[in-house]
Amino acid sequence: MGVPTLGCPCRVCRSNDPRDKRLRPSMLLSRNGQNVVIDTTPDFRQQALRVGLDRLDAILLTHGHADHILGFDDIRPFNIRQRAALPVYSNEETFRIIRRVFAYVFDDKPTLSTVPSVTLNVIHGPFELLGIPFVPVPLFHGEMEVLGFRFGRAAYLTDFSLLPDSSRPLLEGLDELILDALRDIPHPMHQTVDQALALVEQLKPRRAWFTHIAHDLPHAETNERLWKMGYPHVQLAHDGLQFDVQVDEASEIPVGQEELQRLRIATGGAGSTRLSTFSSSAAWASRYANFGHRSVLAIGNFDGIHLGHQAILQAAVERAHALQAVPTALTFDPSPRKVLRPESAPLRLSTIAQRMEWFSALGLEAVVVLPFTMDLARLSPEQFVAQILVRDLHIKAVLVGENFRFGHNQAGDVKLLTELGAKHGFEVVVLPPVVYRREVVSSTIIRRELAAGDVSHAGRLLGRPFALTGEVVGGTGTGRRFTFPTLNLAVEQELLPARGVYITRACLDGETRSHRSVTNIGIRPTFNGSALSVETHVLTAEQAASEDAGLKPGATFTSTPKRIEVRFWERLREEKKFGSPEELRAQISRDIAAAHKFFSRLRRFRSLHLPAVAGHDAARSPLLR
Repeated sequence: MGVPTLGCPCRVCRSNDPRDKRLRPSMLLSRNGQNVVIDTTPDFRQQALRVGLDRLDAILLTHGHADHILGFDDIRPFNIRQRAALPVYSNEETFRIIRRVFAYVFDDKPTLSTVPSVTLNVIHGPFELLGIPFVPVPLFHGEMEVLGFRFGRAAYLTDFSLLPDSSRPLLEGLDELILDALRDIPHPMHQTVDQALALVEQLKPRRAWFTHIAHDLPHAETNERLWKMGYPHVQLAHDGLQFDVQVDEASEIPVGQEELQRLRIATGGAGSTRLSTFSSSAAWASRYANFGHRSVLAIGNFDGIHLGHQAILQAAVERAHALQAVPTALTFDPSPRKVLRPESAPLRLSTIAQRMEWFSALGLEAVVVLPFTMDLARLSPEQFVAQILVRDLHIKAVLVGENFRFGHNQAGDVKLLTELGAKHGFEVVVLPPVVYRREVVSSTIIRRELAAGDVSHAGRLLGRPFALTGEVVGGTGTGRRFTFPTLNLAVEQELLPARGVYITRACLDGETRSHRSVTNIGIRPTFNGSALSVETHVLTAEQAASEDAGLKPGATFTSTPKRIEVRFWERLREEKKFGSPEELRAQISRDIAAAHKFFSRLRRFRSLHLPAVAGHDAARSPLLR
């Protein structure tokens, strides 16, 4: 609550010692002209004014309690001054709170006023800021999972009651340790002074500073008590305290191998930015133009986001970074052909949700999904460029493929776009097609391969396995009774691979890793079925030879997942009618064995660090998973 605490007549709240005047706990880290703040407290504006903060490069949030986040809106002046979105780092729970408390920042609705412009980066492990590694330190604040941070030879651990044993190796060899010590009286969510001293004795930092101090602890008296107790290197922190942190050996932070495997991620890269989506170009302008932002734009349907699309999108991200602009994709829903010529419109390879995931993985910061209407279709090429690209999206550069067409009756081509770019002052980059095995990569060819059942070749052109997503629905129970239990998928994609049996991997709702599986697309002729279905048998832990965290041997699901994603790796065989359920069961057992053989071979290839994995060129596609 800060000290003095409102309405409190205690001697600390009435103290004239300036070190007993305590704003809510926060920390500023500065190096080489860059600044990072840990927690935007309700006092953030006052704290920033006190130190003359004129630049902010990133924000770290320890958790989502009010005394650590309610100054979040006060970052707007830095957005305006720097003309850039600010990266924010924390865990998903904190971001859920941030999105709820500051909903107006994230609802993508047009606004006449400015709102904070940020990219939310979920922390899963070490990341780099200020040119040094930051290591998140998992803590418990009561039952709430929160984060501390190590940077160089210092660590900041505010608001916690328990340091897990697995986090202790992250805090070895510290010069400076700043840690929670609320008061002497026990509290369910904070450390007492005695608990903090016990932790200092275990971790043995050169110096320790107590923070998140309640009005129970007078500054001068508590420091004197610590000295008399034999802790001259432990003091209460105070507002305005400054000290230097050694960072030369930050790269040698002592972390056990197990902890490294648990913590390591690639942050600050393509997948770490929260994607902002807009249903109109005007909404993009409302979010970004108020800060003077301009865009580097990639335009297309991007169905499937195959290797050719990826080349355009990656080039747009790189160009945007070079020009200090917002990497943005412009796409359409429904596809123009579904509106203009529905009888000949191709089936979609991917859903909007899948495309948003892949846009984010490639490093896009924003996507404008324009509803394709007849009004939009009637815009001339010149109107499309002037109204959408120039007026709303403030483009610095636009990247398209060689066959790009736009405007009424597709009258615009790359030649006209280049002329309009020269007129309006934006760059036009035309990328050549991506060629694989003497064939131009295209959504049309991928549809052809899927229709033929060649999911392996389709995956090579996509740069990752083709995937179906959807809810799990109830089946007839035939598989569970007569052969093997399956999950029945209500498919969201328009296009299915050819009928047959496939080697797949299944991602179950709420889980982070996939499981080996075998999937049948067909009508179940052995049981005289007539309706087309997609059924996936997830292999058990026993079958998976301990590689996957699947089901217990011989067991079924304790609870059926609500959704699954099925990734197709190779076709095993056509669907056929068997003479009996026993014959079908024997064939499925052979299919399972073939799937294990395939994944074991794949695992051996990966262990040899081969660039081509099961025919998928890992070096060419960041979306390969």
